[in-house]
Amino acid sequence: MRVLMASAEVNPFAKVGGMADVAGSLPKALHELGVDIRVIMPKYLRVGKAGQPLQRRVDNVIVPVNDSFVSGCALDESTLPGSEVPVYFVEHHGYFSHEEVYGRPDELERLAFFCRATLAACEGLQWTPDVIHLNDWHTGLIPAYICQAQSGPATLFTIHNLGYQGQFPGLFDLVGIRRDTPAYWASACCGNLVFAKAGLVCSDLLNAVSEGYAREIMAPEFGAGRDAILRDRRDDLFGIVNGIDYSEWDRAKMPPKREAKAALQKEMGLPVRPEAPLLGIVSRIASQKGFDLVAAAADRIFRHDAQFVLLGTGEPHLEEAFRQLHTKLPSKVSLRLGFDAELARRIYAGSDMFLMPSRYEPCGLGQMIALAYGTIPVVRATGGLADTVHETGDMPNGFVFEPYEADELAATVERALAAHADQARWQQLVQNAYACDFSWTASAKRYVELYERALRNRTERPRWCC
Repeated sequence: MRVLMASAEVNPFAKVGGMADVAGSLPKALHELGVDIRVIMPKYLRVGKAGQPLQRRVDNVIVPVNDSFVSGCALDESTLPGSEVPVYFVEHHGYFSHEEVYGRPDELERLAFFCRATLAACEGLQWTPDVIHLNDWHTGLIPAYICQAQSGPATLFTIHNLGYQGQFPGLFDLVGIRRDTPAYWASACCGNLVFAKAGLVCSDLLNAVSEGYAREIMAPEFGAGRDAILRDRRDDLFGIVNGIDYSEWDRAKMPPKREAKAALQKEMGLPVRPEAPLLGIVSRIASQKGFDLVAAAADRIFRHDAQFVLLGTGEPHLEEAFRQLHTKLPSKVSLRLGFDAELARRIYAGSDMFLMPSRYEPCGLGQMIALAYGTIPVVRATGGLADTVHETGDMPNGFVFEPYEADELAATVERALAAHADQARWQQLVQNAYACDFSWTASAKRYVELYERALRNRTERPRWCC
């Protein structure tokens, strides 16, 4: 089976969020299963800093932009590190010759061009995929263009976070969506062009990055205005939990927990106290991630003998709340505003507990990485967190609460602190954490099944928007 995975970010070439980790690791697992998997992404300036040599260049790939204009691009080819999986970089000096992945003023045109270039690249490479695997809203126009042309590969659209949909003023003619086609109605909402809606309507098959999130987005609370479409397509919507690459998150490459914890306490300016439970967070500092709950619950949590480290950046008012908390409790609370990949690894490895009290969490990788290091998650039961962290049952591996309330978070942290004081119980939790297997192997097999199902959908019935 030939599969082309399209993503606006791919680790290690360009990374903003967890989608880059998926696009950089899932293809390796698929390759091991015998899939002819290839990856395509824009060639930002930062791509060259990943250190992967370029192996081939294809010039003069002709890309139709709209009915009256065509443009050209080049493709550079490399491989995902540690694999034979090809990666194609779409080079266009007008659209991608900068460091930023998102947030440019020409976001609409450049991402529409990437979608067009993905389809044109197949012709330039003289390689036609059976399925194009689309990653989130940035690639949502690809199935719309296929729908408009009434021919092309089957498509699987993966929903990483429906809270982001790529909504732009309705410059449909600019990006080549004709108003006399079903693709227009599939991608239009209130006069705006919505990339995610096009992907949800026009793709042959849909999946979300956990079973829990796939259920949640069919309800208005989490459906972000697209729940009616998803309920209508419930037979075509599946959930597959993301995996992690254990070669990257290998606890054997880190010091033992006691040493890692002491080093982290020292690095973050906290008293080196092995007996004090150390809570860690590595995250965007956003309300979606539950930081408003952490701030509201802080007084109750830090009545106890506990320490807290935070690495992240995000909403200014929440950053300020944690600056004030650090000022108030300098011996208990430490924060580093920004992002540092190696410090993140040290927090995962050196903390005793990892907080993820998210309002919603499509999948979450942090809790899986924490478990790999024997760091016990404290999470809200939503999306992928509910699928991967369990407080009860045969193999409890964390602490869980449901109502989105500060007192519920505080009470759950207190249960975790009480468990930490019981060393026999805590060591069993750590062993259960080590026993968790969130490698990509099982999820990759399910993706192969979805590719096959997408092909059947493509051949057995008309495309949804047509």
